[in-house]
Amino acid sequence: MQQVIPSALPLSGERAAAERTAPSVTFGAVLQSTLAVFVRHPLPILACGLVCFASVGIVGALVYAALMLHGMAAAQSSYFALAARTFYLQMQIQAAIGALTFLVGRGAITWIALHASTLADAPQRARAILWAALGAALRRWQPLLAASLLYGALITVSLVGITWMLREMRLDLSNYRWVRRDANSILNIVVVRAIAQLPPDPGSPFTELYSATRYYLARQGGSSLGGMLYPPAVARPSPLLLLAGLAGALLAFATETLLCMRAAHIMRAPPSGPLRWLTPTLRLSLSHFWRVAAWRWGVRLALVALSVAALTLPIALHQGVVIPLVVNEVRAYWPYPVNISAYAIGAALIGAFTIPFGLIFEARMYLALSQDR
Repeated sequence: MQQVIPSALPLSGERAAAERTAPSVTFGAVLQSTLAVFVRHPLPILACGLVCFASVGIVGALVYAALMLHGMAAAQSSYFALAARTFYLQMQIQAAIGALTFLVGRGAITWIALHASTLADAPQRARAILWAALGAALRRWQPLLAASLLYGALITVSLVGITWMLREMRLDLSNYRWVRRDANSILNIVVVRAIAQLPPDPGSPFTELYSATRYYLARQGGSSLGGMLYPPAVARPSPLLLLAGLAGALLAFATETLLCMRAAHIMRAPPSGPLRWLTPTLRLSLSHFWRVAAWRWGVRLALVALSVAALTLPIALHQGVVIPLVVNEVRAYWPYPVNISAYAIGAALIGAFTIPFGLIFEARMYLALSQDR
């Protein structure tokens, strides 16, 4: 009997309809496109990441270390007396710098990602591409500012509910100020820091405001002994507490999903009014809501897992084991500000890679979904 090749048969009505409705854009294709942008234009992307993103944390960390060491040495002030006001000053400096550089950097990286296929990838063209990207971002500073303020305000509101719930459950960073040297405390602080990385970052100056508020709560809560003064975590949170946390989590989820492509639309369209980007961005995100949610949050969770394994866990072990031994050996507190600044500089340098990666992914996702209607 002659065998019939299935692929040679005409498509049935159901199969043809399924192929017509099947999405032509896949997560793997967008991820591959994101990596291709990095490969084609590494110099302008990394230069923009270092100048616009990493520099904020580096400057803040250096200011913190310099003021702390000077105050402890020249002014003969104690570490504990200097720490609070120096940290608040650091946050103010970072907020002032980051409010501008994050705005421009977000637009410039997005512009490179949107035009990667038409830009020359020769190394000698890197400076010209960088200047063109920065110029395109500056010409659109009004919509970029409006987008940053709207996104940052919504994420900050969501963090209020999330933090309220986590604080009562002893699972927020404001419950802890120091890492104790036993294994259980180190594991607890790793879990708490991992949870803290799950919500989106609202961006400067909201990030610094949130960090300063959390630090203030930690000092007011008497948590200087790493949680020793607190009772065990709440076993059964109240309904109001759960409602606040759930509402905050849902708001963060919806905001990140609906507004993650805001910079891509702003940088692709001609310069226009501050809020002209909002309706088209929401329309595109809503039409592909679950794909955008799965892809954007999938990338976010992968970056969080990588950060916990490569940064959070080693830092917790270093803080809980190595630094106390160094302090006991030198009989001084100067290793604390030095290492806190070193951690901040390391995190800022890593952010010079991860923040552009997220922005490029959002821009390439925007291009793909815009053509898949």
